[in-house]
Order: sequence, then C-alpha cells, then structure tokens
Amino acid sequence: MPKDLLTHIDRLIQQRPVCKEALESYRELAGLMKEVKPEPQDVKFEDSLKDMKKNEGFPIFSREDLPVDLHASSELFAKFIEYLSNTEREDRDGLKKVLEKSQSGSGWTDSLLKALLRKDDKALYKTGKEFDLDPATLGFLAQVALRPSVYALREAVSDRIDKEPWDYGYCPVCGSEPDMAYFAKTGKRHLHCELCGREWVYPRLKCPFCRNDDHKTLGYFEAEQEEGLRVDFCRKCLRYLKTLDKRVFEEAAPMELEHLATIHLDILANEHGFK
Repeated sequence: MPKDLLTHIDRLIQQRPVCKEALESYRELAGLMKEVKPEPQDVKFEDSLKDMKKNEGFPIFSREDLPVDLHASSELFAKFIEYLSNTEREDRDGLKKVLEKSQSGSGWTDSLLKALLRKDDKALYKTGKEFDLDPATLGFLAQVALRPSVYALREAVSDRIDKEPWDYGYCPVCGSEPDMAYFAKTGKRHLHCELCGREWVYPRLKCPFCRNDDHKTLGYFEAEQEEGLRVDFCRKCLRYLKTLDKRVFEEAAPMELEHLATIHLDILANEHGFK
C-alpha cells in the first residue's frame, strides 16, 4: 500500500472524525490489497471496434464481461472476511458464516463477485439476508476485493483510451456510474467511476444519471462548516452526487478515500429525499 495513502487516511480521520471507523477499517483492507498480484488478463480489441463503440456511446467493456482475475479477487474477499470476522464487529457471526462458505471451494465467491459486476441487487440482498449481513456491507467488500484486478485492467488499457471528451455520465472503460465528482483547479467538473476509478470531464450543469440540463431542476447543498464539499442533486430523477472542490483544498485525497470520508453527505442526501 502506498505510504501516501496511509497519510491521507490519517489526515482525513483527523479532519472528519465521523468517518473514523470506516477509514480505519479500510486501512486494514488496503494492507491486504497490497498483497494481491492479479494475473494480467489477455485484453484484445480492435481499434476500429473501439472507435465504433465510442461513436455509439458504448464503453470499452461491459461490467458483467470485464476481463478481471476472479480467482485473485475471491482470495482477497476471503482475506477481508477472515480479518473482519476476528474483530469486535456486531456482524462478526454472519461474517464467520460467509468465511466458511467462501472457503468451501464451491465457486460461491466467484458467483457473488459476478453478481456485483452485473449489478444484481436482488442477489446481493438475498445473500446478505441469508447470512444476517447488511447487503451494502457485502457489496462493498466484494467491490473492494475486485479493486486490484479492475484497477490493473484500467491501467492496461489506459494508453488506448481516447483523450477526446466523453459526453456520457457513465464510465468510458467499464460503463459504471460515478460515485463522486470533483472540480479541478481549472474549474472543470470531473466524474469518478465507482468501479474502476477512471475519471472524465463532464458538464457542470448536467445530471450524469438522466442527462437533465434544466438548471431550474438542478441544484446543490453544502454541509455546515465544510467548505469545498457539497451534494449536487437532480429533482428530475432524484439522484445525487457528492462533489469535492479541489480549488479549496490544499491537498485532496484519492477519490476512493474521499468517498468513504464523506459518508455523512450520503446521510444528508437521503434525508433530503435523494438516492
């Protein structure tokens, strides 16, 4: 794990104590992630096909068919569960049941990871309830377990991704939705992919989820005493996106950490009726 990631985590804990538990847990998961070396996948795609996909608004890959190392991700998921089940968490009994299942050699974890990739919320909900676990927790751990392999894939194709603007609210690499946005020092708005971490420029006054550009139904609100952090929302689709203004911060953390450090903004958005 890069040393500066630890520094960012410690700084964010000091600045936003409300997210201490989430960030400290992620610190341990990140340490386990460092031990994983995903096997490079054989990625082949014709430039002509790539250009055709871009012209028609299709990402390079679809989530459900991402060429990732499921074996490495499954092993990492089991390590996460083993570590967390030995803590004082209230859901440790459920985690122990999941650990036993993941170590059964039945391909159960692969199926769980594939459910996450195809965004099968019903399958995740059913699995969570089966083991007395919050489905959101299960989904988060599965997504983080996939992260080393998905990030490696993104880096493998990064030099073949056009630098031209991508005019859609979903990731040009894997087609996933953004989980955060930020304003760069130039003032341009960038979206951050929830799955592979790819970032791309997107218009400031347009909803990435429904493409609504009517300023009368777009807006934002800020948390008290937190300059540089806000929630952008759309009254048409009732979706929201947490946004960080890098012009305000002397140093911003990686967006995966900022997402965890702004959990309180998710709560505020939900309280305002956004999802």
